[in-house]
Amino acid sequence: MPREEHPLHRLFYPGSVAIIGASRSPRKFGHVQVANLLRMGFGGRIYPVNPRADEILGLRCYPSVLDVPGHVDVAVITIPAPKVPSAVEECAEKGVRFVVVISSGFGEAGPEGRKLQEAMLKAVEGTDTRIVGPNTTGILNPEARFTTTFMPIYGPVREGPVSFVVQTGLFAGVLLLQIITAERFGIAKVAGLGNKCDLSEAEVLEYLGQDERTGVIAMYLEGVKNGRELMRVAREVARDKPIIVLKSGRTEAGLKAALSHTGSMVGRDEVFEAACKQCGMIRARDFEELLDLAKAFAMQPVPKGPRLGIASYSGAGCVLASDECSLQGLELAELSRESLEKLASAAPPWARPGHPIDLEPLHETMGPDAYGFALEILASDPGVDAIMANIMALPREMENVPFYAGPEDFLRYFSAAREAAPHKPVVACVGGDKAALEELVEVLEEAGFPTYPSIRRAIRALSALYAYSAIRERLAGPS
Repeated sequence: MPREEHPLHRLFYPGSVAIIGASRSPRKFGHVQVANLLRMGFGGRIYPVNPRADEILGLRCYPSVLDVPGHVDVAVITIPAPKVPSAVEECAEKGVRFVVVISSGFGEAGPEGRKLQEAMLKAVEGTDTRIVGPNTTGILNPEARFTTTFMPIYGPVREGPVSFVVQTGLFAGVLLLQIITAERFGIAKVAGLGNKCDLSEAEVLEYLGQDERTGVIAMYLEGVKNGRELMRVAREVARDKPIIVLKSGRTEAGLKAALSHTGSMVGRDEVFEAACKQCGMIRARDFEELLDLAKAFAMQPVPKGPRLGIASYSGAGCVLASDECSLQGLELAELSRESLEKLASAAPPWARPGHPIDLEPLHETMGPDAYGFALEILASDPGVDAIMANIMALPREMENVPFYAGPEDFLRYFSAAREAAPHKPVVACVGGDKAALEELVEVLEEAGFPTYPSIRRAIRALSALYAYSAIRERLAGPS
């Protein structure tokens, strides 16, 4: 974790939390926030604040944050917007270091909301209190078992190397649930910034750049608070950690929607695109791609070059992968004479072995081990920098057909390739029987091999890995 003295340390590792707006009703956000901390096993002190309750979920309630007996590191505010400025003022008086404002109805809601937002900022002026939000879901740190979100969390959150900086409540809803229940890369930190009236994305990015738990940073932005500062910080962080950015508001319609969502004034997209290229941030086009790329960076090494090795169970897959390779800025690898001779010796007489490797003829002579054979060739060939395998997930009822390979077989094949060439990223495109596919994806991803449902998405992930290798080299400067 970052050093204790980092200004944002206690936002992610608080010793005490006050929930202002804590509720006895399970249907209220303020109840869910207290319940989440208890279910996650948060080890610090929890202070529910509600003047009309004596106890919530077994915890003593306090009429005001000023009545809390101990120090408060983080206060979470979930009350109607008109009451928020006075609550923030009390937090500043109490000496609360961070105030996470979940409530909406501020800068995104027009002139009256902007007045309330300005009143919040006035309340902390000249103090050490910082505001996160408003209109945010706030913070998640699985390591500290701490969260401010109002989305119920019932099970443990998998820890991992990916940290998110987001400007939308959507993340704490559908996407957070998806990551917790379906993704296997694991979370280091989540910082929901909402309207960003005070704490900015550049400050959080700088913190995550020093965070030992964070290996990959994924961002969703609607607007940028201080473009020059963000570029300066991103250029420093990207030397060591990949930064993936999804920025909305690329069109006129998106600009208007961003203004009504978080009150963000969004600049021209071509300017942001140029800024990303200068400071080494990799752009994603949607949330699906943001998670695709985060998964690849979390699980695989960065390739040394652009030369892609491809193996597919069908000729069509070979053709489509070759097209996508060129479209995504990679190069189709040229296999060595030794590799081509190995392929020829294993293939039936009628086949014309080459690259990409069409597995269908090899299945005739080798059965399911054709997968392992092809991966071995691509892993050992010096002309290959990265590997994409297009594979079939088949039900166990088909285990007697020559091209059937089960999850344990694929795990053996992929693991052998990684052992032979640990510096080469290996990803899989998986299609087939629904139940078999889910089982195979789980086995491969638990072992650290990212899987994708399409050739395009698999190769796009490898393209991003290679792009970052070039970014890192450029930012490092002359050796």
